[in-house]
Amino acid sequence: MKWSWNHCSRREDASLQAADVLSGDEKIAAERHLAECAECRTYYNKLRELTAPLAGWEKDLRSVEVTQAMRTRWATDVAQATATPSDTSGPSSLDAGLLRTVWRELIWPSRCAWSGLAVLWVAMLIVNAQLSDHSMGRTSSLPQEIMQAWEEQNRVFAEWTQPNVTVPAASAYIPRPRSQRDEDWAVI
Repeated sequence: MKWSWNHCSRREDASLQAADVLSGDEKIAAERHLAECAECRTYYNKLRELTAPLAGWEKDLRSVEVTQAMRTRWATDVAQATATPSDTSGPSSLDAGLLRTVWRELIWPSRCAWSGLAVLWVAMLIVNAQLSDHSMGRTSSLPQEIMQAWEEQNRVFAEWTQPNVTVPAASAYIPRPRSQRDEDWAVI
């Protein structure tokens, strides 16, 4: 039965009637409505069918007595759960408890996400290794090419923004210490 298809606004009364929690006047009104509304009556009958076995559960179950062994185990578990880190035997047990807590609270509930991240990192490492191996065979002219392209872009930019000013063509890149490179980076 799907609740989204229910068009009766008094369905809650059928639930309360099935639970036997309505007072006298409310109970009479609910019974009248159940006599008139077939949809609520069907819902009420299904609820009664489901809840009937649970109505006398306390009579059906025999009393359960807690044994002394169970009480001792509960007391031990409670003492361990409430123990402070100073009650433990040393730093190794504190580290183990921290690792266990991190595993139980952070990693295990979202193990699929962590596995996905691990696969992603491995893939990134493989791609990075492939790229770094591929670039090892290249000549060392790459920084020179980059600097020439940068100077060319600066020259073109200067021509566009200041058409009356002539900018000399880019010169060959000569590596120098960083302290002497500052004037090269000035935008024209």
